[in-house]
Amino acid sequence: MRKKILLLTTIYPAPDLEYGTPSIHYFTREWVKMGFEVNVIHFQAVYPSIFYLFAKLCREKIASKTGAVVFTRKEKEDKHYNMDGVSIYRFPVFKKIPHGRYSGKVIINQVNKIIEIYEREGYSPETIIGHFSNPQLEIIPHLKQFYSARTCMIMHDVGKSIKSTFKKEYENLMSNIDIWGYRSIPIQRGFEENFGKPKHSFLCYSGIPAHYISKINPRSFIGNLSQFAYVGELIKRKNPVVLVSAINKVYPEGNYQISYIGRGAEKVNILKLSNSLKTNELISFIGYIPRDEIQTVLDNTECMIMISENETFGLVYLEAMARGCLTIGSRNEGIDGVIEHGKNGFLCKSGDENELAEIIREINSLTPNNRKQISDNAIATALELTDYKAAKTYLDAVNYYE
Repeated sequence: MRKKILLLTTIYPAPDLEYGTPSIHYFTREWVKMGFEVNVIHFQAVYPSIFYLFAKLCREKIASKTGAVVFTRKEKEDKHYNMDGVSIYRFPVFKKIPHGRYSGKVIINQVNKIIEIYEREGYSPETIIGHFSNPQLEIIPHLKQFYSARTCMIMHDVGKSIKSTFKKEYENLMSNIDIWGYRSIPIQRGFEENFGKPKHSFLCYSGIPAHYISKINPRSFIGNLSQFAYVGELIKRKNPVVLVSAINKVYPEGNYQISYIGRGAEKVNILKLSNSLKTNELISFIGYIPRDEIQTVLDNTECMIMISENETFGLVYLEAMARGCLTIGSRNEGIDGVIEHGKNGFLCKSGDENELAEIIREINSLTPNNRKQISDNAIATALELTDYKAAKTYLDAVNYYE
């Protein structure tokens, strides 16, 4: 069994970073618990200084419009730190424009730096994994050749940028990947439409802590739904404003409460709409709270809704399902396939106010027993996607294919 894992990524959490998802770290820390030696290289893109001036002035607006992680300060030095037994190096890597290709010189410099560091440490990875294709798809072939390691690439999107970024070289670069992983079924479907079905591939779902999952489901779902929640950044692509208009269509008399957990530029638009509808007293903004505290809010919620676009997976859906919430996610987005409409939750077209209203009416038309069964099924789904089970499935797929 290959015990030494090197993971390359462009997004990774750190004590000094305020923004970005920790989802990849949830895998690596579980691998450490399983006895693997895990090292991470985090390539943090840095741009010309003028970009950071705009970022400081308009961070929330840029994040809301693009959905990207927006940094307001320019990293200048390499950093090394340890989290939960995972050794992490963060390298600032320059490129001229966002989403552009790194120069050949930059790529070779990063490859040489990695080899030099691990030669000094006496570390030789047996498995090399990349999350996000740029620059990982360009760096992995160099490291594969040097270490004779098995390679894996995890796709967080359908890969359209691979052709536009790497142009004539993309096929040769992709040939150096032994196994491909997809963060969701829609990503798998889109990737294989673009590139065909690879010889070895798997679904790379995220998991949640086992203690988040309700051991007993106390919910009864008597009467119409009245307690709704949204969990996530208040940014445009996640469509948080739509909840206000859709729910108000179903309950013009105002017998409901919406709790927003998160922060972001779309709060202004939520307030504008609620002012015009005179529903301010029905909406509460909890803001950002630690992950563990969200569980308490979910326990007082009947229905969690987020019908976002370009959602890679969406751990908040799984966390809501784990607490027995009736969960509404986006069709053809990351959670589609985990949520099965009408069985363990519901799926809606991203941002579709009218369909969301119809789904809420559909739920209200179900008997309490039917709703309770869907809630029970949601908990059962979450039980199969704990942090440990998701991390083990991931590593088994990488290590044991023939």
